[in-house]
Amino acid sequence: MRHFTLACAVSWIVLSILPGCASPQNVHFFPRWHPLFAGSDESGIRPGARPALAEAKADFELARHTKEPQFAQYAGTIPNTHSRIYQGKGYRLTMVRKDAWVSHSHGPEIILDATITGGNPFTYDEISEVQD
Repeated sequence: MRHFTLACAVSWIVLSILPGCASPQNVHFFPRWHPLFAGSDESGIRPGARPALAEAKADFELARHTKEPQFAQYAGTIPNTHSRIYQGKGYRLTMVRKDAWVSHSHGPEIILDATITGGNPFTYDEISEVQD
């Protein structure tokens, strides 16, 4: 009887995880499985901008774990939310936290400007949205 209960528990866990595994190519699916800033082309980055990119990546990693950035400075909040904005050298990091009546959003968003990308600004986020 004990083996049957354990088998049921394991089966339940596996079956509850499978729907989430249906689209692992989504960058929000286990984001640590994907390169940081998936979709960005780092080949166009000037050698002089690499330190700023390294700072942006370090701050984004901290923001993933809801920790304050190490390099970027606090710049303000977004009105009517608990989201905090930080400005770094060539990037803006937003720690999004919106609690609306029917939805909740949280996670980091970063915008790399032309001083880092060498071209158009690049936006990347790992914002989770939950509908009530």
